[in-house]
Amino acid sequence: MTMVRSNQEQLASAWRALAGMEGGQGWRVIDVARGKNGVMQAGRCFPGREESLVIGTRGLRVGSDANLPRGQGFSVAYIDPVDSAGDWTWFALSRTSAGQPALFAMMAADLLALFSQVGGYDGERIRVAMLGRIRAWQDFMKRECFGVLGPEAELGLFGELVVLRDIIGSRVPAADAVSYWVGPEDGLQDYLIGTGALEVKSTVSPVGFVAEIGSLDQLDDSLRQPLYVAAVRLSLSPDGQTLPEICAELDALLLEETGSPLALKDKLISAGYVDSMAEKYSRRFVLQHIGYRLVRPDSPRLVRGNVPAAVQRARYALDLEVIPEVASEFGAIVESLGDGTTWN
Repeated sequence: MTMVRSNQEQLASAWRALAGMEGGQGWRVIDVARGKNGVMQAGRCFPGREESLVIGTRGLRVGSDANLPRGQGFSVAYIDPVDSAGDWTWFALSRTSAGQPALFAMMAADLLALFSQVGGYDGERIRVAMLGRIRAWQDFMKRECFGVLGPEAELGLFGELVVLRDIIGSRVPAADAVSYWVGPEDGLQDYLIGTGALEVKSTVSPVGFVAEIGSLDQLDDSLRQPLYVAAVRLSLSPDGQTLPEICAELDALLLEETGSPLALKDKLISAGYVDSMAEKYSRRFVLQHIGYRLVRPDSPRLVRGNVPAAVQRARYALDLEVIPEVASEFGAIVESLGDGTTWN
């Protein structure tokens, strides 16, 4: 039994018990995890009785409800203290009427697993970690992928992770590399590094490399310079690696170097991947080649500067092979990106 499944069953049992309690108004809660500076409870707020996670952390409240994340299937709000201690901050994550019970249960179980990792932190760090993960789920629910990425999105995410591995392999600190990855958070390009940017495109086609360009700004090097396209060519093979396997490999790298893969987990959820759906991804990819291609002023592409002013939006297909390759590994271009950091 996986930890996520066990957590889901623990929470479902607590919510069932709470549903059978007498009515009235206010919160009914059952502890599901507790630490020195934090506590997590399964809860229902009567009379509505919606399933909730109630999270308390030691320390005074920071910010207002307006700064809390909200998704299509859940709400987050600060609540009056459930505990008698006055130096604790409490907030509740609650399923809304539009929320899918199964998806909310998956989210709640992931947060319970996260608490088991961060429960020993101070109260503020616990709160930041929890709200960061909830924001990742907010991004996840915007994607409306119902828990599993489609084939094209799976391929695209695998390619972005191949590039992340290449960046870390070029001796960039893993935590820095993850922070550069902004694609899951609706970044214009997939990686923002120093003054430059890196957009990742992936294919399993053995010949040619036609990539979908999502906007007039995506390959506009007047916005960030230098701008590279990482063309990741993969093949399908029984000897390859699945999406969950490359996620696990990168988890291990982050754990070894930083002691925690939490930032990567947040990014993966924002990108539409959750560990509890790992068994749904069976395709195995083998990396054939990464080609880093520099976008220059004369590179063929559509940008706002070369289309009529009346053209407001555009998506188009571009043959990347017309843009010359300048490197086959990230280490060869890192200095040009102007990060200003010296990596050993």
